[in-house]
Amino acid sequence: MVIPERRKVGKYEILSKLGRGGMADVYLAQDTENQRTVALKVIEHGPDADSRETIEAERRGSQLQAKLAEIDPRVVKIFDAGDMDGYFGVAMEYVEGQDLSDLMRHGPAPVDDAADIALAICQTLHNAHTLEITIDGKDYRGIVHGDIKPKNIRIDNENRVRVLDFGIAKALSLSRKLTRNEFGSVPYASPERLDSGDVNSMSDLWSLGVLLYELVTGSQPYQAESTERLESMIRSRIPAPPAPDPCPEALRRILMKSMDPEPERRYQSAADLAADLVAFRAGAPVRAETEEDANATRRTFHPGPGADEDTRRTAKPAAPMAPVRYGKPAAKPAHLGYRARRVLVMLAGLALAYIVYAVTSGVVLWRHGQQLDRDIHAEVLTDPEAIWSRWADISKGNPQALALFTPRHSVKKRLVAAADKVIGTYRTSDSQPVYENDWKRAKLYLARALEMDPADETVRGELRLCEGQIDRINGVSHHNAALLNEAVQKFEEAQQALPHSPDPELGLAGVYVSGLKDIDKGYDALQEAERRGYKLGNRQKAQLADGYRDRGDRLWWDSRDVRGLPQEKDQIRKAADDYRRALELYQGMVPYSSANVNIVRVQGSLTAIESRLSELQAEPFR
Repeated sequence: MVIPERRKVGKYEILSKLGRGGMADVYLAQDTENQRTVALKVIEHGPDADSRETIEAERRGSQLQAKLAEIDPRVVKIFDAGDMDGYFGVAMEYVEGQDLSDLMRHGPAPVDDAADIALAICQTLHNAHTLEITIDGKDYRGIVHGDIKPKNIRIDNENRVRVLDFGIAKALSLSRKLTRNEFGSVPYASPERLDSGDVNSMSDLWSLGVLLYELVTGSQPYQAESTERLESMIRSRIPAPPAPDPCPEALRRILMKSMDPEPERRYQSAADLAADLVAFRAGAPVRAETEEDANATRRTFHPGPGADEDTRRTAKPAAPMAPVRYGKPAAKPAHLGYRARRVLVMLAGLALAYIVYAVTSGVVLWRHGQQLDRDIHAEVLTDPEAIWSRWADISKGNPQALALFTPRHSVKKRLVAAADKVIGTYRTSDSQPVYENDWKRAKLYLARALEMDPADETVRGELRLCEGQIDRINGVSHHNAALLNEAVQKFEEAQQALPHSPDPELGLAGVYVSGLKDIDKGYDALQEAERRGYKLGNRQKAQLADGYRDRGDRLWWDSRDVRGLPQEKDQIRKAADDYRRALELYQGMVPYSSANVNIVRVQGSLTAIESRLSELQAEPFR
């Protein structure tokens, strides 16, 4: 199902497609009544049972998500849900930012950032697992996400953690068995989920453990050459390998407890996991360390084949508890002993120290970053060098901090814009030359932008383009074939990264025509540039005309070596063809550059050639 852009579904005008999941497509759309941009999930109505069941699940899911969003700002808001022009649609808040799957391409996250992200997700899972709501007269208590993975966690433009896709999975988990073939991702699925297909709050916590492991280490705990092999490995209950150094031992223990193959040895609630993450951030002992030896005798437990399947499928989440408040330990019964109360007091003090730490480091960093972002947008800072200097000073030692997400995006955007100005001048301006130092400056800006976002292939392609232009200039001026061939290689790499851009083709044309003296390849490159939407300017026409003129000169001169032989006439005619192409191009760009001078020169050569051809025609046996 594909809805064309600019078509309306109900009151929503489709702008572009964002993605697809299951039977639903998600589009970026404009709410024409409320004048706001939304993410619109649509499912086509169909007569089959699967379509009807999916739509009903989405209908319930949208109500659950709307309720959850009221108490948790990390959950995407629901604006509207219902039947729309043959579809069932859900209009949601469109969250701009970057998914963790994109951010994690840069490598592992700092352990403190990783723990903070997991803490935020814990809070949302706690709110979901303890949610109470009545839908169509039926009471629901506790829902699950069912698909916690990096793609479904987004860092928005205000550096907040947002949990996406809290929709159909949780609704189905309350009404019927949720199978792994329809929802969820195998790398983040617990062994018992892969065994039975059941999803509960423990499934969410396992998925979060895998996500945290991937954030800290840069790789998933279980890896195999195929999905089938991966599923078999997880179901075998083989413990995940401990996170390697430099992962702190306390966090390593938290990860091991989160992904223990046996459910009863894992964290039993999002609040329990959050408490250990808070203790880790405060430098206090974590439960995962103190319980490790006590649990050793239970490591061989496996559910027997005769376990009550119905009981397992209807197991309910833990009873509701007070919302997790990071920096404050969970409330304990009043009858706890003196020693336990002392531990709580100690944890409260350590948690307070963590809050102070957050205020004095992360918040300060965030404020400096926000000021830089404001200065850029208010054009207080416009010079790319000054912008980069401020960024380097603020981000020193922690350039990938989530607190700097917004300014990082703005700094990168300005660096790329400064480089694009150089590239665009070469492409569009016939009068303004682009010198080697211009290309070097653009190369520096793009290298810095790529350092900030190594996954951006467009920036990488533009960087190769600038490197190719520098090699072209030096190769032509020093008659260095090695540099010219290097330039060709760089432009070809740019072609791969910029498949729709004419800029690599313009660079190749310059190398072939002015450097390697291969006018045919230069002409082909310019033809490809035109196919990519580029209209030849006077700069390229002059380049092409010079190439044809130079080849005509070589053919005309070399014809003297075969004077009097049958080959002479063919060679002179080829020279005449090149001169005529050059003349036509020069005449089409008068008065650009030295076009008039070259017209006179080429006409003189053509007159000489025609004279010689007349002589050959008059000679006998020619």
